[in-house]
Amino acid sequence: MAQILLTGAKGQVGLELVEELLKRGHRVIACSHQDLDIADETSVQSMFASTKIDLVINSAAYTAVDKAEEEKDLAYAVNALGPKYLANACASYNVPLIHISTDYVYDNNLSKLHTEDEVTNTACVYGNTKLFGEKYISQSGCDAVILRASWIFGRYGKNFVKAMLNLSKTRDTLTVVCDEVGNPTPARALAYDICNIADMIFKGGFDKYGVYNYCGRDAIARNDFAKVILAKAGSLGLIKHRVTVTPITTKEFGAKAKRPNDSRMSTALFEKTFNLKTPMWHEYLEETLLG
Repeated sequence: MAQILLTGAKGQVGLELVEELLKRGHRVIACSHQDLDIADETSVQSMFASTKIDLVINSAAYTAVDKAEEEKDLAYAVNALGPKYLANACASYNVPLIHISTDYVYDNNLSKLHTEDEVTNTACVYGNTKLFGEKYISQSGCDAVILRASWIFGRYGKNFVKAMLNLSKTRDTLTVVCDEVGNPTPARALAYDICNIADMIFKGGFDKYGVYNYCGRDAIARNDFAKVILAKAGSLGLIKHRVTVTPITTKEFGAKAKRPNDSRMSTALFEKTFNLKTPMWHEYLEETLLG
């Protein structure tokens, strides 16, 4: 029976991972920030020295995109140094790593879907720290699968789907940016496929380490995503009144952090390599809204 070190265990992906890993019979060392500070190299090394670990899944991240513009050091510690220390330990102890990254490592690309081989170029602190995390993992020489996921939502934690539902309960109009396009990704589906990859690794002879895009199908504008969410919430009886979505540009919205206007990603490499199909995100809206 494999023993897996899971970081970020209380996050929206982490909680899904705990459920799925235990369901598959794996032993899980589920660590929140309080259990293991991945930005503390001594703590990471101590964990590896004292515990038998067969695989590390890093779902820990600093994800407050706008706040990261002010808390640069903290974002860098969690998103860059944390993966660095985990990867260095993995390399030393010959332990494979699965790491969750982000679509924010990409810049705008209005002509085609983002692919893993294109030059990365991020415009915000959050994206930059996540990109450093990827680079540190690569430099460590450890065996790693890096999944770049976008617009994650799910039953646990804070996310866009739950935010729209909560705001709709007290408002008749929601103002949502209309010039951001991307792929919503269900946390449960992401966790499920991470576990699929973990099982492939445990079978032995795994040679598919690398960077892969992972997201739900299909791409949608942020304001249209909000409309779909509200329509679903209405059909479930969670909203009793009419709520209108008013479009606004990112410039008009005035967020502190610059986000990619177009972060649509191709998942062709992931699907071909692992013979897995990425999820239809709308199929996971109901469980998220009711969760």
